[in-house]
Amino acid sequence: METGHAREDERHPEPPVGVVYGNVSSSSFRCILSDPSIKEMDHVEVHHPVEGWILGKVDDLELRSDVDAGDAALLLSGRERSSDYRRIATIKVIGRRNEEGRLIRPLTPVLPSSSVYLPDEEPVREVLGLGLSRENGAYVGKLFNTGMDVCIDPYQAVGNHVSIIAKTGSGKSYVCGVLVEELNRHGIPVVILDLHGEYRSLMSPNIDEDEFRRMSRFGVSPRGLADSVSIFSFSAETPGSGIDVRLGLDVASMNAEDLLDLMGLRNVGPGSSVLYSAIRKVKDILGDDVELYDIISAVEADANPAKWNVLSGLEHIQRIDAFNAPPTPVTQIVSKGRITIVEMKDAPLDTQQIGAAVLLKKLFHARKEGLIPPFMLVVEEAHHFCPQSGPAITSPILRSIASEGRKFGMGLLIVSQRPAKVDKNVLSQCGTQIILKLTNPNDIKAVIASVEGLTTRMADEIQRLPVGVAILVGGGISEPILVEVRTRMTRHGGGGVDILRDLEMRG
Repeated sequence: METGHAREDERHPEPPVGVVYGNVSSSSFRCILSDPSIKEMDHVEVHHPVEGWILGKVDDLELRSDVDAGDAALLLSGRERSSDYRRIATIKVIGRRNEEGRLIRPLTPVLPSSSVYLPDEEPVREVLGLGLSRENGAYVGKLFNTGMDVCIDPYQAVGNHVSIIAKTGSGKSYVCGVLVEELNRHGIPVVILDLHGEYRSLMSPNIDEDEFRRMSRFGVSPRGLADSVSIFSFSAETPGSGIDVRLGLDVASMNAEDLLDLMGLRNVGPGSSVLYSAIRKVKDILGDDVELYDIISAVEADANPAKWNVLSGLEHIQRIDAFNAPPTPVTQIVSKGRITIVEMKDAPLDTQQIGAAVLLKKLFHARKEGLIPPFMLVVEEAHHFCPQSGPAITSPILRSIASEGRKFGMGLLIVSQRPAKVDKNVLSQCGTQIILKLTNPNDIKAVIASVEGLTTRMADEIQRLPVGVAILVGGGISEPILVEVRTRMTRHGGGGVDILRDLEMRG
């Protein structure tokens, strides 16, 4: 009969790093560690009496000492006192993969006195679901403190939606750029609502000296995506850019409900009847060849005094440049292998929301009808476009995309520094979450509540995350993991102003 020690010697000829002790449950156990280099979130391996070798994760670490208050007083007075301590780890049981590739979590505990080992790379990859290579996956970075690549399924990301959450300055736009690079590498179209003009830097290679030195660790090199990028603007073309095109939005495909939503008048009865009447009249005469000024003229001719609110709202929409340009075909906005940036940095918030609402409805219906290929929609500052409380005319369409987009291949990637202010119905629909450092208690609470697999114990971990390290949940990976995000190949366009340098340049 093969003994447990024989099995361990065969798989792990090296000494164990710990021994299980005390009361043991099927979901966790404690062990005394001999290796001081082991940290929280590291993985270990132990032999289970029924399931065989299973993987676990270090959930907590503590030092237990025999130094009491009296001993501490002696030490303070300068007197010597020998002391001893033990390094204790709490291990969360993850499990193993069966022959069908399903994750099996043991229903019975491991045995006290079992030896704990550091696993080889292969079982970690197998159990966590890190089987995708750079060739067939979206390469995000390295498993923290290891050399293992972390790749997520790019097509699953589109199908199940993604959220990137981080406090200001913690790298959320940087990580978004990494994902956009990877989606583009796999030929998946991307449309970006860019509020601050950060993403046009995707056209340029990353030549930052510090980042260039880090590239060899991640096996990447500088590369610009100028041949793949199109930039549309809500305002007039940027002089001399040679690449910017004014986005054109039409009202011919919009019904009265759409226009009332844009004006915030959906529930205003008299105004609604004026607009319905005006649209019916102009369509009876012009068919589908309707311009916004045709509707405005029909409203002006109405004798109903309720017309003035409607007229004011329509004239506000008319002042948006996008409604005064030839309509941009959806096939020009979404096509295979293209990154389309819709730049809004010069537009006020209400203009951003009106334009975004019209554009997203247009893309939503075009994808449902199969007029454009599956694609990923990136929404920066998502708390403005789908807030948890307060009105936003973009909220209804983003809720629809979040709940229905997966059915026909319209993915949503939301980016925000205030998850507590993002519509929880949208946030909870994201099957892949990338969480960088957060410190606001309300934001941490919102993330823990909306992300499956995160525990309250991880709240402290989220606050302590170093820059460039993220917690990745989902994406085909069985457990939340720590990822060192890879260096971007394209130039990063985010980051704050260098105040000292700016002042020095101004004398």
